[in-house]
Amino acid sequence: MSGMVSLNCCTIFYHLGNYTGAIGYFDKVLAINPKDIAALGEKGNVLLALGNYTGAMLYYDRVLAINPSDRHALNSKGNALLASGNYARAILYYGKALTIDPSDENALYNKGVAVNPKYEDALYNKSYDLAALGNHAGAVEYFDKALAIDPHDIDALNNKGAALNSLGNYTGALEFYNKALTIDPNNTFALTNKDAILHMSGNATDFLKYENSTYGIKM
Repeated sequence: MSGMVSLNCCTIFYHLGNYTGAIGYFDKVLAINPKDIAALGEKGNVLLALGNYTGAMLYYDRVLAINPSDRHALNSKGNALLASGNYARAILYYGKALTIDPSDENALYNKGVAVNPKYEDALYNKSYDLAALGNHAGAVEYFDKALAIDPHDIDALNNKGAALNSLGNYTGALEFYNKALTIDPNNTFALTNKDAILHMSGNATDFLKYENSTYGIKM
């Protein structure tokens, strides 16, 4: 029962973008049961979100050693391979998932991206669809894929910031708005949303400093 409570806690941490907190709770679950498939898979997802593709694949492999037909682990390993640029092996794992369920929409879509990894319009469309459905964590994943193709894409940086903002991860959102502003210091979207976060956070000192430097307000 304690393992279930911990798994619920770390899932909440994960969706709020608190990856360090999530890993800590997943490790507690796995200390109790090293073969907990849910915890293994979710820890892999956290490592994938952190850009630790090798570490993520190790956890997906542990799931697949227990259940070689686990579609989620097959898909997720494909995602890690795709993000690391290994398109041929990613296609292989998406194919394995589709052998189990030929109607698996995620595997079909991701296999298409792996075949043509620079098809950014598809990535954006998927991201926007997920955000519109309220799946902001899913949207973040696809904005990450777009940024893996072009790390300087201002739209992807801003929209990842917006998705993190919707998840309540204001520190993460500010990080991506700042990245957008490094490329374009006059970007209205990033300026407006950074302004709103600083104001909402109640950090009056940072807010006033930002207002002064951005809009030339004299105190």
